[in-house]
Amino acid sequence: MSVSAIQNSSVYQAPEAQKAQPAPAAPPAEEAPVKGDRIVPEERAFDRYEPEDKAEVTVCDTGRVDKELENLRKKQEDLTQQLRTAAPEQAEDLQRQLDQVSRELSQKDNDAYRRQHAVFS
Repeated sequence: MSVSAIQNSSVYQAPEAQKAQPAPAAPPAEEAPVKGDRIVPEERAFDRYEPEDKAEVTVCDTGRVDKELENLRKKQEDLTQQLRTAAPEQAEDLQRQLDQVSRELSQKDNDAYRRQHAVFS
């Protein structure tokens, strides 16, 4: 009996060669795995997944800054009225206070100051 090229290759084995090989040993018997013992990574990920109920909302509040600016404007207006009716001795002191309030108001009454002093919650 001659051996063909197909029978000689490592892919094909002749039926006689298969019979001659011993059968592989059976793996040792283990207990049947319980579903809780066998954990697949995908199952673990889904078990721990808890969807968020609500989205986080951020609110920017400039109410305190607005109130501060409103108080400065009111103070400026009051000082202006007092300056009109004040005696010359008091006028110099009132004018200094009015200038100070005007400078403070000009520094604070802008968008940059509002953004820096806004409250985020």
